[in-house]
Amino acid sequence: MPTLTHVAEALPATPAAPSPGLPMTPAARRSRWRVALAVLFAACVAAVLVVRVLPLVYHAPAPNVVRASGRIEARETTVAPKDIQGRVARLLVDEGASVRKGQVLAELEARQLDARRAALEASVANLDAQIRQASLDVVLTASSTAASEGAAQAGVNTARAHVARAKAVQREAAAEYARELELFKQAVVPKSTLDQAEMAWQTSDADVEAADREVEQAESNLALAQIARQTVDLKRHQVVALEANRRAVLAQIAEADANLAERTVIAPIDGTILSRPVEVGDVVSPGSPLFVMIDMNRLYVKVYIPEPDIPKLKLGDPAEVVVDAFPGRTFPARITKIYDQAEFTPKNVETQEERMKLVFGVELSFVQPEGLLKPGMPADGAIRWTPDANRARHEP
Repeated sequence: MPTLTHVAEALPATPAAPSPGLPMTPAARRSRWRVALAVLFAACVAAVLVVRVLPLVYHAPAPNVVRASGRIEARETTVAPKDIQGRVARLLVDEGASVRKGQVLAELEARQLDARRAALEASVANLDAQIRQASLDVVLTASSTAASEGAAQAGVNTARAHVARAKAVQREAAAEYARELELFKQAVVPKSTLDQAEMAWQTSDADVEAADREVEQAESNLALAQIARQTVDLKRHQVVALEANRRAVLAQIAEADANLAERTVIAPIDGTILSRPVEVGDVVSPGSPLFVMIDMNRLYVKVYIPEPDIPKLKLGDPAEVVVDAFPGRTFPARITKIYDQAEFTPKNVETQEERMKLVFGVELSFVQPEGLLKPGMPADGAIRWTPDANRARHEP
């Protein structure tokens, strides 16, 4: 780019000015014109530099844009057994491997769970035998009780019939005794006939009392038979309890199966294995990490924004990210997280100068990483914010 120095050096040397009082020669006048034109040309060049060139070199910051730098990071997912403790039997992937959701990553041994499940299956078999025996007992007891109750009811009916017959005989004997007594008073029948009638009446009274006792005994037998029916109900309840115990054991078997299923460790997401802190033969407990995965489709840039610029931003604001690995290319992103605590902060923030040192973390999640970006890459972000929405958000 030409400068004033270059222009001056390019001009021809001017002769010395004439002495005062001497008339200016034509050559001197032409020299002065050349100097004036050179100065005017240099001024024009400087104006062009200021108006056209400098804005191209020094870009003025765009309005409503907050710029920040950071590094690309990825969200980590820890793969660990939830409710199983066992020994690592096989490891099927290594660090850096790309895996798909549902892919088998490792297999564990869990002999204690196998033994527990076998014991639960034995309990189910034992309960099945008890249920069969109790159910058969219910059937037999119900049949026996029904027969006993029927016989007892028949006995009651028979005894009551005996009572009715004895009372009929008693009434007839009483009436016969009354007739014989009238005939005896009229001297129509002898005393022996009256005595026989009286004996028959007394015998009928004894028969009625015996029939009443027979009814009482039959009714007692019927009551006992009815109590035996309650025994049948109790045995049925025992069968119901055994079946409930069986269902509980089956639920424990289902739980054991769910735990045993954790022996096969699968990938919960599509991603890349970042680390594998275990080896074959290691014993792992519930919650112990087997793998740490990252989702390459959920990359973000964590940038640090000065505290004065934080009120301008809100979740969802659009951003553009550039990385050194792809010069001239921008990747769309948006704000997905604004940290609520400052970082790199002095312990006692009192002066305005110290407050200006406050920075807050902001995460810019890529809209479409396209599989090109990698964690750890340095990146620069430009966040666009809307003044009107910002003011409306902060108005009381």
